[in-house]
Amino acid sequence: MKKIFIAALIIGFTYSLAWAEWLVDFNDNYTNRGIDIAVEEAMKDGITPDAIVENGLALSELNPQNLVKALYCAGAKGQDVIDAASKYGISELIVTAGFKKSVEECGDKISDTQAFTPAAQRGPAFSGTPSGSGGTSYASPSAP
Repeated sequence: MKKIFIAALIIGFTYSLAWAEWLVDFNDNYTNRGIDIAVEEAMKDGITPDAIVENGLALSELNPQNLVKALYCAGAKGQDVIDAASKYGISELIVTAGFKKSVEECGDKISDTQAFTPAAQRGPAFSGTPSGSGGTSYASPSAP
């Protein structure tokens, strides 16, 4: 039993060191090379968008829109970005703007081309569509 406990402690200690190391690297990359590189390197190391958003929002002077853009550009899945943003209080408006900015700046790198579809977008509706050839709409079929 002692051996299992010691092994668990060693694994836990190693994991916490690796966790702390990515944060140091993330902060250094952000300071020296920008948020795009910091997020890209973190994603290469297997860090989830959830953890990146959590720690990215703590960085000084970082616009959340740029963090969202960097996640999309680094190849994060759209639903993962939306879930992380929602969890940490980033509005849908900021996510939409970040996605649009990512398409403009690095559209060829985005892995999820349907990454964000705002809930407000709907298909065509029956109300307000013109009827007849003249485009005039009448309340009933018997009206002239």
